[in-house]
Amino acid sequence: MGTFHAAWEDEDNNRRVDLVVAYQVSKGQVEIDAVTPHRVHFACPESGATLRSIGVHTETGKQLLLERALAAGAIDRIRHHLSELDVHDLPHPVDTLHEPAEAPRLTV
Repeated sequence: MGTFHAAWEDEDNNRRVDLVVAYQVSKGQVEIDAVTPHRVHFACPESGATLRSIGVHTETGKQLLLERALAAGAIDRIRHHLSELDVHDLPHPVDTLHEPAEAPRLTV
């Protein structure tokens, strides 16, 4: 199993939600095991500049953001993106440790 970072641009609420996507490769296909909201970046509606950023620590907060991402189709877009990738292009366990400030590899 591996993980990578993705981001959901929630333009209606002027925020970007960083997601950690856990996946596995089974029979040459990539399967998503879990998507976990990790951090929320709030943006200025006029300039788009990030005003503040907070971590998502509670299970309730993670569940709420995940439900919103699902409703917005973000998880389907991640799944579609993964289906188009060559399995060998996915990050390997050695490079799945990320710094908190690291930019996501995929924005949906």
